[in-house]
Amino acid sequence: MEEPPNSLTFSQRNGLSPVPPQLRLGEVSRELRNRLHYPLALDFKNNTKNNYTDSWISGWWEDLLRDHFVLVEGKNINRWDNKSYANEKRLEAMLMVSSLGSLFDFVEFILQHPRTPPTISIALERAFVDSRAAYRVFEGKTIGAVGTAEQAAAIELGIQDAASLPGAANHLVNASTSLRNGDWAASVRESIHAVESVAVQLAPSKDTLGDALAVLSAQQHIHGGLKKAFGALYGYTSDEEGVRHALVFQDGPAVDESDALFMLGACASFVSYLVAKGRAGGLMVTGTDG
Repeated sequence: MEEPPNSLTFSQRNGLSPVPPQLRLGEVSRELRNRLHYPLALDFKNNTKNNYTDSWISGWWEDLLRDHFVLVEGKNINRWDNKSYANEKRLEAMLMVSSLGSLFDFVEFILQHPRTPPTISIALERAFVDSRAAYRVFEGKTIGAVGTAEQAAAIELGIQDAASLPGAANHLVNASTSLRNGDWAASVRESIHAVESVAVQLAPSKDTLGDALAVLSAQQHIHGGLKKAFGALYGYTSDEEGVRHALVFQDGPAVDESDALFMLGACASFVSYLVAKGRAGGLMVTGTDG
C-alpha cells in the first residue's frame, strides 16, 4: 500500500532516519533525479528530428551536448555523433546513475550554457525545491547546500539524548517530517515543543517553556543568556501568526524553509543541552513527557 504523503515512515517513527532531506548532505534522492530528468527528457524529444531511416538531435540540445562532449568530457570533435538514440542514453546515464558530483556538474553546465532556454533553467531549479533536496540553485547558475553537516549532527544527537523522553524525541522527529513535507510553520512549532517538553520535565511545577526556563535559570541550572535567547525564540513562535496559533489575518505564516531549518537545528542542540544539565544537576530527565 502506498504511504500517505504526511505520515511517518518506519525509520522516522523509530528514530532511524531523523534528519530531514534538506540536511542530508552528500545524498541525492531518486525523486530529485527523476524531477531533473523529466523536463529534460521531454524537451530532448521535442528537439529530435526523424526521417524514414534515422533520427538526430537539433537546436540547443545539439549545441549543449556537443560542447559537453568536447569541453567537459575532453573528447575529439571528430568523434561527435548527433544521433538521437545514443545521446538520449548518455543524457539518461548522466542524470540517473552518475555520482552526485558528476550529476551536479552536468546540471550546472546546462544552467550556465548560453543556449539553455529559460524554461529549462526554471524547471531545474524547481526540481531541487520540490524534492526538498539538500542542495538548491543559487542565482540561476550554481548549486549549493541549504543546510550544514553541523545542523544534521545536532538533530541526530538531540533525538539520541532525548531517547528517554519520548515526547521530546517525537517532537524533533515530527519537526523533521514537517520539513520534508514543506510545512515550515509546523516544523518550527514541533521544534520549540521539543524544547518545551524537556524544560517542563526539569521544572515540573511549570507547564510552559517560558516559565520553566525562568525556574531553571533562577536555580542556576542554565545560563541566563541562554534562557534569554530561547525565551526570545519562544516569543517569536508565540507571536508569529500560524506558528503556535491559528491563522487569523494572513493567508500564511511568515515562516520559510530557512527559518524551519534553523529552528530545528537550534532546538535539537538546546534539547541536548537541557538533558545534559538535567543529568548533571540531578534533575528528573527520564519518564513520560508531553
